[in-house]
Amino acid sequence: MLARYTGVLARLTGAALAAALLAAGAAPACWAQGAPPASKVEAGREKSKACAACHGPDGNSTIPGTPSLAGQPVFFTHWQLIKFQDGRRKNEPMQPFVASLSSDDMADLAAFYAAQKPKRRPAPLDPQKVEDGKKAAVFYQCTSCHRVHLEGHEQIPRLAGQDLDYLRKMIRAFKEKTASDLDGTMTMAAVPLSDSDVEVLAQFCASLGE
Repeated sequence: MLARYTGVLARLTGAALAAALLAAGAAPACWAQGAPPASKVEAGREKSKACAACHGPDGNSTIPGTPSLAGQPVFFTHWQLIKFQDGRRKNEPMQPFVASLSSDDMADLAAFYAAQKPKRRPAPLDPQKVEDGKKAAVFYQCTSCHRVHLEGHEQIPRLAGQDLDYLRKMIRAFKEKTASDLDGTMTMAAVPLSDSDVEVLAQFCASLGE
């Protein structure tokens, strides 16, 4: 059933994506109005044990270069798992874990991670670069998609407090067109960035959160 929707999902954003994921069985309809139900969170907690070595027991990774998943919006996490499974997003360590996941498994994992409290990752931050990154985030309109505090929503990821090395890597990947999002918005936003812009934006994102 999941494969049936893959091509359709690739052309959708925002509320339309959420509706399509709901139709595909990605999550119960009640999720559209609030937090995932406790039963899904607990099911995801059990299934996340295989992910804990890299992403942390509560979704807060301590491995440099590895993203934290805690606090990521439900639909973002579910969509990334779909992309890993069908090969549009490639990461060798991830492939064995996603290969046999069902849509329900993905929904449970997404529910669990969305319910976890994100913790800001420790990073060697330069106050001037953080301030320059704040200005760059306004100039490049990062907050128009990722929201004011870069907490993300729907299929848009949380950037606040994310691992600094991972932020650098992903912004560069969008700039170099080796990573892609649903509608190309992030690629269009990243292509004009200078190396300096990438660094200060990554520092600013990493500085946010608790």
